[in-house]
Amino acid sequence: MAYTKIKELGRGGFGKVYEVCDGKQETFAMKEFSPNAELQAVIDKGIVSLEDLKKRFFKEVKYQSRVRSRNVVKIIGSCLDNVTPWYVMELGVGTLQDDLIADRTLGNNLKTALFDILAGLEAIHDFGITHRDLKPVNVLKFIEADGSVRYAISDFGLITAVASDTTTITQTGHAGGTPIYAAPELITNFKYATTTADIYSFGAILHDIFGSGSRTPYVELSVPGPCRTIVEKCTKKNPLRRYQDITSLRIDVFEALNSPDLNFSSTDEAEIIKLLSEKEGLSDDEWDRFFEVLDCSTGGYQTSYNLFRSIMSGHISSLASTSPDLFNALGMRFSEYVRSNSHTFDYCDVLADKLERFFNFGSISLKAHALISLLKMGVSHNRWFVERKLLNLAGPSLDSKVANRVLLDVEADSFSLEYYLSCWETSIGANRLQLHPLIAGGADKS
Repeated sequence: MAYTKIKELGRGGFGKVYEVCDGKQETFAMKEFSPNAELQAVIDKGIVSLEDLKKRFFKEVKYQSRVRSRNVVKIIGSCLDNVTPWYVMELGVGTLQDDLIADRTLGNNLKTALFDILAGLEAIHDFGITHRDLKPVNVLKFIEADGSVRYAISDFGLITAVASDTTTITQTGHAGGTPIYAAPELITNFKYATTTADIYSFGAILHDIFGSGSRTPYVELSVPGPCRTIVEKCTKKNPLRRYQDITSLRIDVFEALNSPDLNFSSTDEAEIIKLLSEKEGLSDDEWDRFFEVLDCSTGGYQTSYNLFRSIMSGHISSLASTSPDLFNALGMRFSEYVRSNSHTFDYCDVLADKLERFFNFGSISLKAHALISLLKMGVSHNRWFVERKLLNLAGPSLDSKVANRVLLDVEADSFSLEYYLSCWETSIGANRLQLHPLIAGGADKS
């Protein structure tokens, strides 16, 4: 494919970025390998070779091409054996940095940007990759056909696969990330930094939004308000004290951004919510009180929302280890709540994370119920994150007993698996053959 350069959009240490168009006059962004003067001086001194830098550029294309997520900028094409290697990717309308400079509240719609970043990071981390230079200028903004906004992570120029033997060039000052967003360990241990380095950078972005004034690089950060504990945990100097996964971070961000007082239908409900906020390991009597409130309350949807929103990962794993039967009962109730109600986009992601926890510890019947709930919620809400999670959980390695139970439940509920899988395929560009063969084949019979 031939591309025509329209204008230069910017340049960094490793290359230049141009707006280009193809033969159909569709526009894209082209990144061309072209070390700047500062980096060229480092090459001339023999600190790093041009070939080593090209290898890093090639890996940028390789890794970014592998990660399939609407929140990671898509690679359209590349030519890596050219004298000047290049690749072409989606063209954004701007960056998160542009938006934050214009309005730190993003028009009072922070959730879209923050949850899109978390979804993109999770997709990257699922491939065993650490970005290492996450910052607002590397988060591109896109306007979808329906007018909605999407943010996606770009600039993989500084990432490297975990446990790879990539040569670090930290001594040049070009491989340690951007100082005010970079984790402390990137100064001395860039090569072996883990995904928690990206967690630190996310905390620094939160500081951009909720903090004030300039900040010192590589230090623990804090902000006022409901995101204070999140920023402090994200930016702990010791990586082991940070969030260890995106799931837990996403749940806490959701809670912080939806922190106004809940409305309770009874004193019992308020007491149970308070109890859940104070401890993860509830006693049998306390769990009995939880179910009593869930079953007997006149609060309807609001009570279910309050209770299930208060169930955290720690509660799920604790109950699974102490009372499997009660755990499966709770999981079925939660799964039914997920599939039977409408939810906000950001809450869909949180619900999917919790549903995955129930799936991991659940019985065959609970696993099957959870998969159907993921499919229903993902399709009905057009939420790519949820639909991708279904793909990860219901692949060929799924226990055949669970796949058979899915088909049994589909038949019993007169559920059109064919319809939902067709919508699912169209939504995320997947193929049902990527699912367990029993589920893929069973769609024709539903």
